[in-house]
Amino acid sequence: MKLARMPYINVDPFYYTLEHGTREPDIELVTGYPRQIGRLADDNASIDAGPISVMDYLGLRHSYEPLGRMCVAVKEKAGSVNLFSKLPARELNNHTIGITSQTSTSRVLMRLILEQRYGVKTARYLDQPGQDAVDAYLFIGNNALVYAHNGLKGFNYMYDLGEEWYHWTGLPFVFALWAVRKSVPQSDKDRLSSVLGGSLDIFWQHEQDMAQTRAAELLLLPRAVQDYWHLFIYRQTAEVDRSLALFQGSLKDIKGVFSNGQEKK
Repeated sequence: MKLARMPYINVDPFYYTLEHGTREPDIELVTGYPRQIGRLADDNASIDAGPISVMDYLGLRHSYEPLGRMCVAVKEKAGSVNLFSKLPARELNNHTIGITSQTSTSRVLMRLILEQRYGVKTARYLDQPGQDAVDAYLFIGNNALVYAHNGLKGFNYMYDLGEEWYHWTGLPFVFALWAVRKSVPQSDKDRLSSVLGGSLDIFWQHEQDMAQTRAAELLLLPRAVQDYWHLFIYRQTAEVDRSLALFQGSLKDIKGVFSNGQEKK
């Protein structure tokens, strides 16, 4: 089975046993950013399961189904999904916003928050521009985490999109859902769910050692890495389900996005 693996530390708990414990010779990890994983999932031969961005999952439900009610969600703050801006958010009308090419869901969440919460309806969005060419920039993942701790030169305002959603709705936000190709045999689905669920449980027994390793890689303090992991929800809850339904229902309010989650080309 080909299992997608985001190159972000927030998903480390799912892969601990696969990467540091007993090897599963018939499970191959395929690394990709969220937007890449969505494209791989749409290719029948590329991956069989993985944490699929919510925006991509909404368009893949014909061929994928949930796996073990596992997810990548945040209780309140996200820590690593941040809009860095030279201006207060409400002043971004008619200004240019850069977006990392890694994201599928965060880019839509940002637009929803800017348009519906802050009244920013005339901003211009660019994929992966230079930082000097824009007035704000959306980063996700490890880069966003490091910038949140160290600052991003010239961008004096930072908006954590998980926190923005929470203050707006009172709910957690789910960025990705674990899903598996429907054609995978049920025995393999069950085993994969067991492996990932077991890894979630075992990871926390080794959290401090892993934090030391990740902190050295990112030049952060180990405590900051541990605090970051504890921002996340890895198993779906009723609140996560409510948030997911609210987000999906809100997509019709964003110009250029269909209500089923597919971005207009």
